[in-house]
Amino acid sequence: MVASPETGSGLSRDSLSAMIYNDLKSSLMSSAFEPGERLNIRRLAATFDTSPTPVREAVMQLVREGGLELRPGHELRVPILTVERYKKIREVRAPLERMATEMATPLITKETLSALGQINERFLNAENAGRWKEALSLNTKFHFTIYAASGNEILVAAIENLWLLVGPFLINQYPSDNHPHDRNHPHLHLLDALHRQDAHEAGEIVLQGLQKGSSLIIEKLQRNAAYPAAP
Repeated sequence: MVASPETGSGLSRDSLSAMIYNDLKSSLMSSAFEPGERLNIRRLAATFDTSPTPVREAVMQLVREGGLELRPGHELRVPILTVERYKKIREVRAPLERMATEMATPLITKETLSALGQINERFLNAENAGRWKEALSLNTKFHFTIYAASGNEILVAAIENLWLLVGPFLINQYPSDNHPHDRNHPHLHLLDALHRQDAHEAGEIVLQGLQKGSSLIIEKLQRNAAYPAAP
């Protein structure tokens, strides 16, 4: 591809904007940004080593999808959810993630199971070391590797859009004394169910994990005045 005059790279502006969008979306889904955090388009452009134009296009797409919000004065921020809105998103996530897991179970390959085991080992190491954001990034990769194995890209995209809305708030499950230890972590039970191709059990484990994680998040949000419940 001919280098873009906008970027000086081998990518067109549209391709660069899509790349930036995907990068920012992934970061939002895995709590790389904090709730309420301000983002600056020029600083983001410097991070991506490009002009502000493709960054602006990417962030406006995320604003339209609810992953970012644009306040008066062109102030770009990561939204802050109320507890009630978080619960509503969870209600939609739960059946979709269970469905994707159940669909993936009979289709998942040995290679994918091996990759999941490696991702989970890195995830547990990050949790044990208190590297929460790294753990959340690996947790996102773990689950979406399973969902992608369902072969239903429409279902996976729907789940992605919901994770985009809640991603920055997943950090609220850390740290917690109620978090499961390595030997009893839901991921290990899920991997076992996937190996045995027990779709019902795998789906149930995902559902229970979502409920447990969301309980930790809601408990912390309700204690924090920055996250008031909706009237």
